[in-house]
Amino acid sequence: MQTIATRFVLLLCFAVLGTAPAHAQDLFLDYVGYDYEDPDPDPLSFGEVGAGYNGLGDVPVLLAPLAPDTASNQYTYFITDLTVNVVNVYGDFMVIDYAGPGTIQVYEDSKTLGTDRDYGTNPPNLVAPPTFTDGTLFLEGSLTSFQFVFNTVTGSGSYEAVFTATGGSQLGNIPVAQRTGWTFAGATENDLHMPVGYLHQIDGQIFLDRPSPIERSSWGRIKSGLPR
Repeated sequence: MQTIATRFVLLLCFAVLGTAPAHAQDLFLDYVGYDYEDPDPDPLSFGEVGAGYNGLGDVPVLLAPLAPDTASNQYTYFITDLTVNVVNVYGDFMVIDYAGPGTIQVYEDSKTLGTDRDYGTNPPNLVAPPTFTDGTLFLEGSLTSFQFVFNTVTGSGSYEAVFTATGGSQLGNIPVAQRTGWTFAGATENDLHMPVGYLHQIDGQIFLDRPSPIERSSWGRIKSGLPR
């Protein structure tokens, strides 16, 4: 109970402030996009037991030891394999624990020869996730201890998990001793321009130790082109 309460307080602070003490050199990658539930036992609610959590979008920041070619390629991500297991309510907040492990995949696709990502509506659909998972698997990892803190009043929240690199073309660039112990975290909020059928805007990172401040500017540079 102490662990749950401690994590709840930390995640709540992260959700409210949208930032945390930073060590920029610890940042691994930064991603932005939207999330949705599939399967979705109750379309009128979020975080019900049995619901599957999924997310997809763009990866604008990829840092060493990863070696991206952002001039030639676009990078997208897909989060899946997470199912709501336990839900605890604390006033206006829900603390949602997911069974896993979940999976995050980052794909590399040619800007000139590849397929532009397309969110479509009411995912999963014919273009999402398919246009986010084409190209070459750049990085894959497992997500364990995934926990989401959700504010039922504002519809916003934050989440955190443990990331372990497990595959992709870049796995060999990551020293074996550095493939575990990463923190996977993000914040969500409502977005007036969100495509129909998605739940929240996502802005997140994978980092060591403590996160860099959420880079709202990185989302702003991208979301002007959303939805497609």
